Amino acid sequence: MLKFAFLGVWHGHASMHVKEAAARPEEFELVGMYDADAEVISRNQEKWKEHGLEIPLFESVEDLLNSEAAAVVIEGHVYQNLDYVEQALNAGKHVLMEKPAGVNLEHLERVHVLAEEKGLMLQMAYMWRYNPAIDEMLGLVREGLLGQVFMYRGHIPKPIEWHPELYEEFKAYHGGVYFEMAGHLIDLMVAIMGEPVSVKGVLGKHYGERTEVDNAVVVHECKDGIGIIDTTGMQVGMDRRIEVHGTKGMVLHEPLGSNQLRVFLQEGAEEYEAGEWHDVEIEAEPEYPTLLRELAACIRGDKEPNFTLQHDRAVQRTLFRGSGIEDGNALRKG
Repeated sequence: MLKFAFLGVWHGHASMHVKEAAARPEEFELVGMYDADAEVISRNQEKWKEHGLEIPLFESVEDLLNSEAAAVVIEGHVYQNLDYVEQALNAGKHVLMEKPAGVNLEHLERVHVLAEEKGLMLQMAYMWRYNPAIDEMLGLVREGLLGQVFMYRGHIPKPIEWHPELYEEFKAYHGGVYFEMAGHLIDLMVAIMGEPVSVKGVLGKHYGERTEVDNAVVVHECKDGIGIIDTTGMQVGMDRRIEVHGTKGMVLHEPLGSNQLRVFLQEGAEEYEAGEWHDVEIEAEPEYPTLLRELAACIRGDKEPNFTLQHDRAVQRTLFRGSGIEDGNALRKG
């Protein structure tokens, strides 16, 4: 069993780990949480009652790091998270860190070195890494069934009704909504096409007070193709999606995070007849990996991580370039 604790619970993605701990008590035990913001703690305590877990509160970071937790899931504000990671690693804890990977590239590199020196897992919580449809998409790429991937397109908006609240968070970072959201799709693009050789972005300020980036398109030239990622903070309806186009086939995934794929292979494969579109729904098996399961398996030594620290650095560098950040620091001064 993996015993873990939350260090920071500001981010909404913390809920998925609470839900999993409640559903799989034989695999995971959530031993407690800490956040410096009492309002954040109170809000989550109320929200998580539905899962039936009594989640103890730690009074300090030190109390949490002295607990029996073998791993720490870090879900604070982006500008807090690398400091939390460093403290957790120095305390001998494995880490699952919310995206994006902090606000400073040099600090990220330091904590990666620290994790390697201490022999500890430090993994990113890009949740769609373990979606069964996306896993199938990545498998088709690895097996060469799409041929040369020459085009990747990803669309990952936020609803317009969230704009006022998220606006306050975006103000802290260069790149605004793009910095906060695009990492999900950059993670998969880099896995498919490698780190880009050039990055060109249009970072728009098109809604509300028009002082923060809330509408962006970034074009990445990779070794063998082009990757295009766009996001906005003013979407009406949700149509998040990914397209992967190759010289021998293509895969379309919509909505992002579902189990659905559209696949076309010129030469076909065992599951896909050649020259036809296939609309498939790929169900996850009971033992299908999740972020927590991947972390636990790597801690036990059952496997090597699917995504390396080198990959995670490439993702963060690409995100910074697309966000127009040239000095390695995403956090605005003042």
